[in-house]
Amino acid sequence: MKLNKVFIGLFISTVFLSCNNDDTIIDEEQKIKSYELIEIQWKLNSKDGQSIIEEKLPEFHFRNDSDTIIEIVIDPLENLQGSSKFKFRDSLLFTKIQFSEFQVAIPKELSLLSEEYSYLNSGIKVPLAKEESTFPFSYNLKTTYSLNRKSTLTSKYTLFLRKNEASFLATFRETSTGETLELDGIWSGIFFNNIEVESVANEIE
Repeated sequence: MKLNKVFIGLFISTVFLSCNNDDTIIDEEQKIKSYELIEIQWKLNSKDGQSIIEEKLPEFHFRNDSDTIIEIVIDPLENLQGSSKFKFRDSLLFTKIQFSEFQVAIPKELSLLSEEYSYLNSGIKVPLAKEESTFPFSYNLKTTYSLNRKSTLTSKYTLFLRKNEASFLATFRETSTGETLELDGIWSGIFFNNIEVESVANEIE
């Protein structure tokens, strides 16, 4: 009877140790590896390209009921920004790797790209991430006007945005083993292209 108890105790201990070893192996396999970005390259595929987006902005309306000239300021691009978004073909794998946030240059001008992968040495920089990121437009259209006495001014702006789409290839290196990992995908970015305005001034009767 005592021998049976000893045997059962040893069996339970062996199973317990085996489970612990299995858990350790699983933990090691599931451990998130740490990577650093080596480079990112760009090219144009047949489905990549550029398109123009037209957007009507809210009207700017001003009224001067006084007997003196007043100054008004219009900034049609206030609170408006460009955007960037990376779409990885293997988005699940991208979410599993761990790396510090990297700022990469994006192609504002698609004329710099070709059908072969190449590098961008400069340009607007954004985080390499699945989430959409924003950046300020590189144009300042803030303007000051003089509004005559007893008059109104209405300005209607039409904004034209340039949407660029390109293919990318990002190469990462695992920090402890040195192994490399390549992830490709499609990138899209929104930039300021041009703006049109129609202004009408009227006297107050």
